[in-house]
Amino acid sequence: MQLHIRQKQDPVTLYLEGQKEDYLARAAQETPFYEAYYMQCIESTVADGYEMFLLDFSRENYFRANVERLDLESGKRFFKLAGIHHTIRVVRRRKKQLHWEEMSAAMARVYELDEKERQMADILYRCASLYQSGFADLFARTTARYLFHTLEMTPQTLAFLLNFWYNSYSSFMASFVGYVPFHIRLQKASGS
Repeated sequence: MQLHIRQKQDPVTLYLEGQKEDYLARAAQETPFYEAYYMQCIESTVADGYEMFLLDFSRENYFRANVERLDLESGKRFFKLAGIHHTIRVVRRRKKQLHWEEMSAAMARVYELDEKERQMADILYRCASLYQSGFADLFARTTARYLFHTLEMTPQTLAFLLNFWYNSYSSFMASFVGYVPFHIRLQKASGS
């Protein structure tokens, strides 16, 4: 019982769980495919947050190193970054089935992206489209700058962030398509 009370007072838990509920409520307002996609993305982000901010004590863990700087705004930004990253990756991978303009509009509604955040997402998407090999590096640097305003980082921290986003997307997609394949989800959502 005491462990449960202690977890409720933990700021990381409060930020993750509080944000989760807000984002899930907005995702529930979307079309069936976007609802399922963003609900899974949000749940996956919560799992990533717990792991990175509380459980992973590796030396170059950027998130753990900045856990004391985590506040409501940076908590929101963590979710937004995951939503942006995963949306860009899935649209790039499924460009014949998904369209950036439509999916980024749904993403903006779910995560309440402001105009600058939408512009950032568009720039990152263009980078992923035009210079795919540079996208991961740019996104890792964007994460550091946007999340905790870090301008410089060690090569090890950069490598950590590169690995984090790769693994985050991989585990998210594995859970999203684990029982229902992607093309079936799209077919069901379109009524085909």
